[in-house]
Amino acid sequence: MAGLRGDQVALYTKDMYKATREAYEEETSIYPQVYKVKSGDDVTGAGHKETQILGAGDLARHTSEGQDVIFKSPIQGWEFFVKYWTFSDGISLSKEAVEDTVKLGNLLKELASTWGRSTRVQKETFGARVFNNGGNLLGDFTLNGSHTNQTDSSGDLLYDSEPLFNLTGNTRLTKGGGAYYNAIAATTITPANFETLYNLLTATNNRDERDRVIRSSVDTAMTQPGVDAFAMRRIVETKPEQGEPGGQLNDSNVYYGIIKKHIIWDYLTDGGWYLGKCQHPDFQWHERQMPEIRMFRDENNLGYKASINCRWGVFIKNWRCWGRANGTYA
Repeated sequence: MAGLRGDQVALYTKDMYKATREAYEEETSIYPQVYKVKSGDDVTGAGHKETQILGAGDLARHTSEGQDVIFKSPIQGWEFFVKYWTFSDGISLSKEAVEDTVKLGNLLKELASTWGRSTRVQKETFGARVFNNGGNLLGDFTLNGSHTNQTDSSGDLLYDSEPLFNLTGNTRLTKGGGAYYNAIAATTITPANFETLYNLLTATNNRDERDRVIRSSVDTAMTQPGVDAFAMRRIVETKPEQGEPGGQLNDSNVYYGIIKKHIIWDYLTDGGWYLGKCQHPDFQWHERQMPEIRMFRDENNLGYKASINCRWGVFIKNWRCWGRANGTYA
């Protein structure tokens, strides 16, 4: 084998794509269950920016016939940014290794399989990192949406220059002037703590940027595996006729049925547990580019190189989508 023909390179590349995809799909990814995934024509360029328009305000009640309409200019809200991060890896095979390998195709498919698993792990890690580092007062790079010709003024913090999860001592302000928080310091998952966080999200944070009442559709609990997962299951899965979870009384379990989905995510590592709305349209995962695999000859040493690259980012337009208990707060 003096060298690989063009058709051989194309065939190996095709097989590598297949091996990558199959390895990626060996396990079910969690991040698409948490985020609203957008791709294709909706996700282009180096990143994306949107400006929130709050509208002109409430409707005025007419108190007399022929009353004039009051015309007002719309108010600009927050600016939202997302950067599409690039991830890549590559392998280098010497001329001799290629020529002396009896089953080069099997070797390349095996290497490509590791890329498939690594891509899945990287996406899961990135998606969970938003939650794990969500209480960091300095923010996290996953929230920094600065990209070509666009500077995210909030840096590593959320669009309002606050962390994704904030405690009562560090409230965030809306455009209407209201002060809010979406995290509690409760450590353990108990019925009382569950109720506190649920009420915070649905009865306190059920406001828009003008502080008008809106419905907060909390339907998902999310924990890491282990003790927290079992504790959450006892609360949300104990049937009403079995009584209150963990109690000695026969009070009906009022929490049963209000949570439709319990996500157990291995990549949550900070000890936090969460309530929120899965796949909320304001909590987006932008799939900028699916894995691209390339294989080519290096004319400098006559060897061969193969590489993979892909791009994605997280686009958050609403801190109300999720609330957190426990976890690390810098």
